[in-house]
Amino acid sequence: METNIQNPEQHQKQQIIKYITPMLELCLFSGSHRNNSSFPCREFLQKLHMETTRIQELIDGYGAQKNEDWFPFREAVAAGKNFSTVYYNLLHVYQASSRYTLLDIEDDFHGDTDKIIEASREAVFTFCEEMLKQSERCGVFSPDITASFKPCDEDLLPTRFPENRRVRHVDNVGEAVVFLATQFLDLSEKRIVKDLFRKRKECDFETCIPNVVNEENCRLVEANFHNLQSLYDTHLFESDLENQNKDLLYLRGHISIIYHLLQIATDLLHYYIRHMSKLRRDTYAEIKFPLAQERILRIVFDYFLHYADLYMEAAKQICRTMIRHYSVITEISVAIPNYRGFHVRPSSLIARIVTHYGSTVRMHLGREEYDAGITLDLFRANEEINARKRRYAAEIINGKQELKVPVPKDAHERKRELQVLFLNMMNRQEIVLYDSNLPFEDLTADEDENLAALVSRYIKHFMSLAKIDIRSDIAITFRGDNRALNDIKLLAENGYGEDEHGNNIVLPAELSYLRE
Repeated sequence: METNIQNPEQHQKQQIIKYITPMLELCLFSGSHRNNSSFPCREFLQKLHMETTRIQELIDGYGAQKNEDWFPFREAVAAGKNFSTVYYNLLHVYQASSRYTLLDIEDDFHGDTDKIIEASREAVFTFCEEMLKQSERCGVFSPDITASFKPCDEDLLPTRFPENRRVRHVDNVGEAVVFLATQFLDLSEKRIVKDLFRKRKECDFETCIPNVVNEENCRLVEANFHNLQSLYDTHLFESDLENQNKDLLYLRGHISIIYHLLQIATDLLHYYIRHMSKLRRDTYAEIKFPLAQERILRIVFDYFLHYADLYMEAAKQICRTMIRHYSVITEISVAIPNYRGFHVRPSSLIARIVTHYGSTVRMHLGREEYDAGITLDLFRANEEINARKRRYAAEIINGKQELKVPVPKDAHERKRELQVLFLNMMNRQEIVLYDSNLPFEDLTADEDENLAALVSRYIKHFMSLAKIDIRSDIAITFRGDNRALNDIKLLAENGYGEDEHGNNIVLPAELSYLRE
């Protein structure tokens, strides 16, 4: 709808003055209460967030983001909106952490939290000062504005209501606990989480933003932990199971503290990338930020992401313990991988399945036992597998009377006969050829050696060069958590992720977590 306003700029200022007065009253009040250690309280922060949101919506409607004069004003408002939220949520972390059941970690979380609270407090005061300056510069500060806010006397919740609600009963206890613990472990192993929590030197902070660490990734990980918290509260919170298994309270506490730390880290990353980084315009030079750029990055990496990582790592052992306690132990027998036994891909996929479920799984071959959760331990099985294959091949060769003849003296005739023999073995599906040009010149025949012995030596030689493999019906046994074993069986049915020539194949949807 068109309006006939003779002086649009004056009209805009009048509207802004009308809307901005409550916010400026809060800013004036903060200046006179800087020495009050209990200020700002959460009630003040709530009102500050509400008022900055109102004024931001108004000036954005006027197009402040594209105006040279009003853009710095708009940036100051955005700082107040962000840091009022950051400080409010940080106070929640401070108070709630004493109620959460948390494991001891190596660093001083409570001491460092006090330092971050003080830094955030100073950020709010700095914003209030800058907001008053920007209001005067833009001509929207009225001399009639007075510091108006009723000081709040906030009690830090020294008491609690009696816990007298009837607890609910949980059916399928093992299923609920194992599912939640597995979800936590699965989330902790995701690449996006590892990239976000990776330890970095201070000089790397700026270079990894926003390509590796950014608001989107942090918000996604935050949402995943929030989903875990919701999952717990839906199925386990206020249940008789919490009284039976105290580890659940630790898990709930760790999920919650990680979620809240990531929630604040996301807000700070948003502010840094959107308002402070080099991706923004040169107007940033006209604004006094609530905190210096380097300080914000140190707080994000050295406090929020650092402690989120420590609490995540501490909770992983709790998850593994609960999974072992509630897991159903079974046993399966499956064929060995077609292509070169337990080399890198099959072994790493099996180990990732075991890690995914957080339980112990053992692999048995003959009298040997292997830890299926350790890739290098599975490699050891190849020695026994290859020995069995060679014995199997020797039995086949020694059973062929036509091979118990002297080795041809002529080199060309000997090579031609060996080529025919290996081709026939391939056609009978006794061996797999990975190289169509086998080097039959590599070995020389001994004087008293027959053709069968020479073929056996060539089989061993070509296997060591990964040029052939012996087909066999060797089976291995896995024993452990039935959920992990079901996935290992499915993996084996799909060639351990490879065809018989070692080419990767698509895994079924049930194993999609292995693609992470």
